[in-house]
Amino acid sequence: MKPRLTEAIVASLSFSGETCDQVQRFEKFSQREWNRTLCWLDDAGLALYFLQKLKETSATSVVPEPILSGLEKRFTANQQRVTHMARQFEFLNARFHENGVRYAAVKGLSLVPQFCPDPYLRHQSDFDYLVDDQSLPIAQRVLVDAGYVAKPSRSSKEFIFLMPAMAEARPGDEQYEARAPYAVELHLDMWDAHEHKVPLPGPLFLLDNVSTHQWDGCAFPALPDEDAFLLQVLHACHHLFTYWIRMSWLFEIGYFLQQRVFDASLWTRIEERVGANAMLREFVVIVTELAANLFSAPIPHAVRVWGQRLRPAPRMWVDNYARQWVFGELPAYQFRLFPRAKLVLFLQQQYLGDALDRRHFAWTRLLSFSRILRMVRSIKARPSIVLKAGWWKHQRLVQRIIFHVLASFRYLCEIPRWRWLNRARVDSASLEA
Repeated sequence: MKPRLTEAIVASLSFSGETCDQVQRFEKFSQREWNRTLCWLDDAGLALYFLQKLKETSATSVVPEPILSGLEKRFTANQQRVTHMARQFEFLNARFHENGVRYAAVKGLSLVPQFCPDPYLRHQSDFDYLVDDQSLPIAQRVLVDAGYVAKPSRSSKEFIFLMPAMAEARPGDEQYEARAPYAVELHLDMWDAHEHKVPLPGPLFLLDNVSTHQWDGCAFPALPDEDAFLLQVLHACHHLFTYWIRMSWLFEIGYFLQQRVFDASLWTRIEERVGANAMLREFVVIVTELAANLFSAPIPHAVRVWGQRLRPAPRMWVDNYARQWVFGELPAYQFRLFPRAKLVLFLQQQYLGDALDRRHFAWTRLLSFSRILRMVRSIKARPSIVLKAGWWKHQRLVQRIIFHVLASFRYLCEIPRWRWLNRARVDSASLEA
């Protein structure tokens, strides 16, 4: 049976070094399959990483010319975008510094080169800053003075600002253009326990131990490597629990693992940072094993030891659901018959309280009306937006309703199998004991 093109592309990005055979398989796929997969590459964040792999392996000839041309166009546009955003990044950093804001830049350019060897290979859609409580009002004022407008946010730990004058970009190659919109996000913490109903002792990241990070002559405060890794793990889990994840984030974690797997000092510091936080330890195992499963990234010894202690239910989800779930449709609400997106609820429930809490949480997520409630609040605040066709198009209301109905039905149908798998594992463990 011929594998899907998406799976072949992910296999070609393996860190194992055995990619030549995978690349040659691309010739078996039709132009139609490539056209459909190009959109997936954009949504997964892998388009430019894939182009780089084709060039490194001298395999550009195995990809149809229109696809290769489209990838090259994206790379050229993204170079201009990164240059433009780097200038704005320097401007914001300077304004924060002048006003005494305590901050650390996270994600974005702070990932270069530990998680991403070349910023031009990474599509960036926002600037993220970790700030403390006292600096938050000052940072917000700096952004408003610079022309940014606050956007409503679901989280009490996150504050989003947009530049209203920027043109809205459609999905596809337009997102790589310098004029495509971006956001500035201020974070008081990188994990919102209220949003996910998963309590992690916080604050998880403090600004007392920041270091100066440099890229292309631009210097800015950033988190140390151990905190940067744990932050990327939590960022992946945040999106895991909101039904979708960009595969490039796992690729970048895999790149970090490839570079630092034998850095004993780093993993000792990570072990010290995790400490007795069993939940954070399991998150590290889950995300690391996902990166290893998809891209053959090496797993450090410390994480292997933690993985052996992973509880049965999370282990069951990682072994039986994780890979298929990650290959789900992007964005999650795109039409697919019985999408797998909500199967992650099996995993998320393992980090809640008692059985009653888990059942209540599952039903609230299955009967999700958060988007409709946010729409109602937006209409109450600005009644005139109901007359704007662009606003209705952006909401994708019908698509989202269909997605929630079908994804919830898929989850309900999967419950007997999930229970059977867990029961079988318990029985197997009893026999081994």
